[in-house]
Amino acid sequence: MMHDTLQRRGNGIVGDQGMSLVAVIAVTAIIATVVIAGTAVALSSNRLGRHTADWSAALAAAYAGVEDYRSNLTNEPDYWRYGDPTAPFTIASGSSAVVLPPVPNPAFGLGAAGTWATVRGSDAKFRYEVDTSTYLTNGLIRVRATGAVGDETRSVVASITQDGFIKFLYWTDYEVSSVFVDQTACKANNWDTVHNRLKYAWEGRDKDQCGVIQFSQRDVIDGPMYTNDHPTICGGKFNDVVYTMTPKNPKYELPAGCSKPSFAVPDSPTSPDVRIDLPPTNAEMKRETRYDLGTSPGCLYTGPTSITFTSDGYMQVRSPWTKFTQTAGAGSTSGLNPSRCGTPGTAAGQLASSGGAKVPVVEGNLVFVQSVPTATTDVNYSPQTPEAVRCTTNGLGYPASNESAPAGTYGCTVGDVFVSGVVRGHMTVASENNLWVVGDITYAGSDDVLGLVGQKAVMVWHPVRSNDTNVLPGTNRTINAAILSVAGTFQVQNYDRGTPTGVLDVHGSIAQKYRGPVGASYTDGVIAHGYDKSYHYDSRFKTISPPKFLKATAITFQTSQIAEVSAAFDATGVDR
Repeated sequence: MMHDTLQRRGNGIVGDQGMSLVAVIAVTAIIATVVIAGTAVALSSNRLGRHTADWSAALAAAYAGVEDYRSNLTNEPDYWRYGDPTAPFTIASGSSAVVLPPVPNPAFGLGAAGTWATVRGSDAKFRYEVDTSTYLTNGLIRVRATGAVGDETRSVVASITQDGFIKFLYWTDYEVSSVFVDQTACKANNWDTVHNRLKYAWEGRDKDQCGVIQFSQRDVIDGPMYTNDHPTICGGKFNDVVYTMTPKNPKYELPAGCSKPSFAVPDSPTSPDVRIDLPPTNAEMKRETRYDLGTSPGCLYTGPTSITFTSDGYMQVRSPWTKFTQTAGAGSTSGLNPSRCGTPGTAAGQLASSGGAKVPVVEGNLVFVQSVPTATTDVNYSPQTPEAVRCTTNGLGYPASNESAPAGTYGCTVGDVFVSGVVRGHMTVASENNLWVVGDITYAGSDDVLGLVGQKAVMVWHPVRSNDTNVLPGTNRTINAAILSVAGTFQVQNYDRGTPTGVLDVHGSIAQKYRGPVGASYTDGVIAHGYDKSYHYDSRFKTISPPKFLKATAITFQTSQIAEVSAAFDATGVDR
């Protein structure tokens, strides 16, 4: 039995050896398959990992392209003029006026043979195309940047805008009332002779000699705020970031007896990254009405001028002194009268007629109102007789009937403009002297935009009689606009006279050299004269500005929006 058993086992051993060979071959095949599969998986994982890394790096390279273009703009503000006019994105936007820069920029490359700029310290590269079609009108530049790493490319489109006054609901150079600035003691003892300007509070300006204007418990600043001065704050709410250039800490003064203000943004007030300063004049805006400097000049009016906007996209313009509405040459020695600016003259429908001229809104452009020139070679020159200079009315109905106004309030030959109405379109109004808001200024639609720039004050008209009663009914006043006073202030005329007039509702932005009062004599929370204020930021000004709005002296740029789009090029550089 045992032998039989052993024999069968022996036979089994012999048979098992044959079966083992088959098994070994099968197992080897399986192992080989597993190894091959594992290798394939590993290679695939490596490729996937490399793809994922390159995919992410390509997006980072596109962002680097945006930052490179923004940096070029900051270093050279005129860099917006440069780009490749044959780039697809540029052509589609209508920005073909751009030209290649005198110093070649590899990021403007196109096609398979075109150049790329490289991200330092890596194999990532980028190129970009520009859209500057609306920069001169609303301050917006769009750039499409494409990043490339390995076989991967990704593109983003970014909106780039200038930093400046328009980015804030409330911007001031000095936290002092314009009422006190010209007083003898203030200027005599608080003037910085080195920089030829008033001292800031943080430089030791005397508050007794120059006065103090402060934010009160009733104030609500519903938007970003900036000041170059050291603010005094007695309560109030600040619903957005607050910037101040003061080096002192704390960065605001809290008078005795005042409650602490409420700041919605932590660490406010804080210092800005870049200081913003006003230019000395708005004269560069007047240059925009010269037909020898550009293809689309605005309209120039001379002497006191009234502009009443109408909701149909037109404006009624009265300007008795105007002779030419566009000029050429540094001394305005030549002139034109395009129909879109109105026809000078006294006939019905002309600028000097009682009803003025009905002209279309200067879309995407500006109107500038200058004083009557004194140079005889200027095409808008008119002899200014003593009688004309000492006139009792400016020819537009100011002062109003029964109005008590100091002599010189309404100059007879100065560049004052009187504005009101319903705006349909995109436009800026600027004046060489004062800009007067003589009625509500509102928008016809949600996409309309208006800029108001006065070299001196931007005044809310509030006439009073000699007995301190209001000439106008006591009603609210609404202003939808970006407001800028270059050398003066935004304030209410006769803010401390007459009976309460209601609420001054501004939806937009306010920038001014000095703070201006709008009301006075609060008693138990009730205003006695002028207006209560209600100011709200127009958030559209984060990405756009009114046409040809005045720029700050030091121009910086920021990326306001960025979004990924389909890749503009493949890894070889060919357009997709």
